[in-house]
Amino acid sequence: MRKLIVYALAAAGALGAIEKQIPGDPYTVGYSTRGLLIDGEPRVLTAGAIHYPRSTPEMWDPMMKKAKRGGLNTIDTYVFWNMHERTKGEYDFATDRANLPLFLETAHRNGLFVMLRIGPYVCAEWNYGGFPQWLRHEKDIVYRTNSEPFKREMKRFIGKVVEVVKPYMPEHGGPIIGMQIENEYGDHQGDFGHDGDLYADWCGETATSFNVSVPWIMCRQHSKVDGVIPTQNDFYCDQYLSNYHRKYPEFPDMWTEMWPGWFQRWGEAAPHRPIEDIAYAVAKWYAYGGTYVAYYMYQGGTNFGRTSGPFIMTSYDYDGFIDEYGLENWPKYLHLAELHKHLLDNADYITGNPVPRAQQLVKGNNEVKAHVYGEPNVDYLAFLVNTDPKKNVTVRFDGASLELHRWSVTLVRRQAGELGPTVLYNSAHLSHAVRQALESPAGFKRISSHANVLKTQTISWRNVVPPVPDDMTIESDYPLEQIDVTDDRTDYLWYRTRVKVPKSCLTKSERKLVLEDAGDVAFVYFDEEFSEMKHGRHDQLATFTFDLPNKIAKKTGEAVDIAILSQTMGMAHNQQHMEAYGRGLLGSVLLCGHNITQGQWLMRPGLEDVDDGDVSMADSGSKSVTWHPYAARSHGKKTLRWYAIELDAQALVDDEKEQGLLDDPENYPRYAIDMASMTKGQLWINGHHLGRYWLRRAPEKKDHKPCQWCGYGGWFWPDNVCRQHCGEYSQRYYHLPRSYLQLPSEANPQVRNFLYVLEELEGDAEDISVARRISTQPRRHEDRPIHGSRPTLWALFVHVCAFAALAGAAGLAVAAYRRYKTTQGYEAIDEQNTTTANTNEGADNSESNRNDTTE
Repeated sequence: MRKLIVYALAAAGALGAIEKQIPGDPYTVGYSTRGLLIDGEPRVLTAGAIHYPRSTPEMWDPMMKKAKRGGLNTIDTYVFWNMHERTKGEYDFATDRANLPLFLETAHRNGLFVMLRIGPYVCAEWNYGGFPQWLRHEKDIVYRTNSEPFKREMKRFIGKVVEVVKPYMPEHGGPIIGMQIENEYGDHQGDFGHDGDLYADWCGETATSFNVSVPWIMCRQHSKVDGVIPTQNDFYCDQYLSNYHRKYPEFPDMWTEMWPGWFQRWGEAAPHRPIEDIAYAVAKWYAYGGTYVAYYMYQGGTNFGRTSGPFIMTSYDYDGFIDEYGLENWPKYLHLAELHKHLLDNADYITGNPVPRAQQLVKGNNEVKAHVYGEPNVDYLAFLVNTDPKKNVTVRFDGASLELHRWSVTLVRRQAGELGPTVLYNSAHLSHAVRQALESPAGFKRISSHANVLKTQTISWRNVVPPVPDDMTIESDYPLEQIDVTDDRTDYLWYRTRVKVPKSCLTKSERKLVLEDAGDVAFVYFDEEFSEMKHGRHDQLATFTFDLPNKIAKKTGEAVDIAILSQTMGMAHNQQHMEAYGRGLLGSVLLCGHNITQGQWLMRPGLEDVDDGDVSMADSGSKSVTWHPYAARSHGKKTLRWYAIELDAQALVDDEKEQGLLDDPENYPRYAIDMASMTKGQLWINGHHLGRYWLRRAPEKKDHKPCQWCGYGGWFWPDNVCRQHCGEYSQRYYHLPRSYLQLPSEANPQVRNFLYVLEELEGDAEDISVARRISTQPRRHEDRPIHGSRPTLWALFVHVCAFAALAGAAGLAVAAYRRYKTTQGYEAIDEQNTTTANTNEGADNSESNRNDTTE
């Protein structure tokens, strides 16, 4: 008898009065060994992660419609603590990208379930892993262990989230079918010893104490925790299941993070995962008993403002199924949509039968197996798996001869009354529509009237005044840790000291300023003149070494002013003891070998900001400033310069009408700022912080092995293969949401939009331009289905014999019949292309080298 657990409906009013209910019939959610149960019935669930703070509210509805058309029935999202409680006790669940209730309503309106992953630690390559900055100041706190201050604050925030989302629970007909506490704790639990075990158990007790009507999960959780379902995260997850079934026989098989791509850091080439490998991993998961998979990410989005983790790019595209701008990544989207369709169409076979034992299809070959749900040779859904990364194999299955491509899964079905099996899908075979999509990759098109869109004649500039500020009011005998001073409200902290130049500076080999254990970026000034910028790597502290200018070295015995602008590039998102995370000048400061760490240091957080009416883009307390016409700028070695550029929204709207881009509300125009002429800094549009920019090139193909080959077959790892856009800027284009623009209307035709650029080094603002994201949907043959046909062996035999009769040769009929059977596995998949799939062992089937294009 299978174990069945159904959660009772939470008591009405347990968390206070419900202010709003969304329409929908109440239902129950539970679980059994064969999946999550909706009203007592196990379901095959296909989920995709879309993070609400990484896109704008106008994007949510179109993306969810695309997700549903792509075969998803569930949306997965984290809840971001530092988005909702930036100041302790002050909550925001309503403003712009923080509007979690609207996101849940949008999912419900589109008929999608939601897996709500509260955490509240989320990792996610998100600033500080989602923790609010104020949390580190709680007395005696230690994160993610048996620490009473941490558990107190964590439980309080989870309770607030549960209260906010109460109207969206199943008893009110809402979309939420599961919640997650903590995140990938199994990777860190052992670091805390017994306290880690106590904390893991506390997570289970805390989750169940909220008495909600849905199951709780803990992902990548290796120890058993009462009250929660342990789930898996990885590039492949079927390898965990045999041990999982023995250890947790009562739980369903849930894959909470299937990684179809990867995140990208500044200076890296773009990660890419071949679509054949993704389909193989997902199909194999269901073959081995899985009933829930969630793609992390289905749509990656944008790290707006300062929300990214250390050195993580502003673009969080993740090579997802929907790109950063909300448009389909057609090859990946279509190929997996076909798989999702067949899984959902045949869900009763998967959930209505026990997990099958794998059957060896070729004697002595353990890499070719069949997993049959249902009654063999009568009524079943079979997954034929070939795990050999190099060799195709021809097998006989239920009377048919089938060629199984290397590293592939073939779905075969036979229904009662049919004379033979039907091949539904092959993970390694790309349909006509997918191949067509590969030939028309997405890219960017510079708007032809860009000179009118960005009014270059109105560009003005000003230096940060003064370049090195005089009003440094924080004093110390040594450099203070940066984040405690800035409270992470700005990337920048000035350090300033005045010391005598030691005689050792006359020795050329000693003529250096060394910052030990510093991070993330340092700009150095001697006597208020900029010298050099150095940066670290990932989330590691570094030693920065700066050459001392000759004119400074010659001032032996005289005082020299040293100013260091330290910059963070996002706070750590995944490491032990994040409460102790520090940046800035943490080690010794050496001038020509002399330790000058102890002395008089002055500090000031932030930079001079800029005001334009009610728009304040940086720290509060700005001063009135003078802007200069762009033509009057100087071209010396300058740093920290503001640019203000007016954007003509009317020119954009005129271009949209001319191009017919407003006819489809789901595919409204998507815009980006092309920053190729600049170097490094930050961007705002009308007061909205678009994020950091950095024009840093990826390694050249000839110098970087992961850029030199892309294929599938064998375990995928993003640091080893399939890096794209080598030698190009890691990120050239920066998302400009249309909803952040003030668009002209009949009621208000005179609107103004301003793009503000803070350039930390140097660049030519006159060449900044607006580009439109383009993605061409592949055309399909209207009279031919994209999904597989359903021929029977008898029908195939009749067709072959008819051909043979016309030819007048019985021998020809036999030979043709044999040939037809050996190739039917591919021909049944896609009627649009009658050729067999490419079986080249050395390269990916044309999918691997897809590149975005720029016009």
